[in-house]
Amino acid sequence: MTHTKTTDPSQHESTAAKAPSLSIRKLGIVSRDYTHTYPNGHRDFSHSFLAVLALLDDLGCDAVLFSPWSIVPREGYDPVTALRLRNVKAILYEHFPQGSDGVQRRPPFVVACQTETGWLKYERSQVFGTLTEKFDMSAFVREELPRRILGNACVLICGETNGVKYSPKDKKVHDIYGLVGALPGDVKVILNPVHDRMTRFEMVRKREFLSRGGRWVVAVWNKGKRNKNGKTMDGKGVPWTVFHDGKPVTVERVENDLNVEIGIVDLRTA
Repeated sequence: MTHTKTTDPSQHESTAAKAPSLSIRKLGIVSRDYTHTYPNGHRDFSHSFLAVLALLDDLGCDAVLFSPWSIVPREGYDPVTALRLRNVKAILYEHFPQGSDGVQRRPPFVVACQTETGWLKYERSQVFGTLTEKFDMSAFVREELPRRILGNACVLICGETNGVKYSPKDKKVHDIYGLVGALPGDVKVILNPVHDRMTRFEMVRKREFLSRGGRWVVAVWNKGKRNKNGKTMDGKGVPWTVFHDGKPVTVERVENDLNVEIGIVDLRTA
């Protein structure tokens, strides 16, 4: 990988109004412990962002998904402006800005696509987290879901996988809002960036359900969350789950010295 410096970043990136069409075949997934402060003084991915992408680019990935709260925006810093990568064509990450009043708001989830003239950014934000909220799920399926279709991929941010419902009565997951039915046949992978590890068993059932019909579901989350007693809620194993066609898929860690956790999902192995 080579990096090119630019004097006018605006010439090398723009924001897309239309969803890009991706064709993901080999996906890198990246997580970190957000309580850890890196040598640059920040707890986001900014310290290792370039090195992670260089590693995954060398390993032949064409897309990379970072766990959310990925980058804290700050003046003079853009993580993709000067990037030039051979294989990686799409980088998916979340900005985590604060308002001038210090209140944290729904951050934009960024899909940055490499083009001949630079990086084109497409942004969406998480719309809902749970179905207990007063929310029109049918409107989400009708109006927002089409904006999440990115070629052979669809992005459901964090708790938006609650768009399918688990029934305690029959212990099954149901597509009562038509979310799965609204997915085009071309969608082969659902990307599910998750802010913190979800501990309820229903979430695993829902990811499994969403993967049926030959789809992949890839969820990756941050580590570091603690409960009210101060105990970490990271659980054992890797900070991601992967399903294909209703079955779990094991994705091992990629060894690295960047103090992040990396995995690779090869969608061509199905």
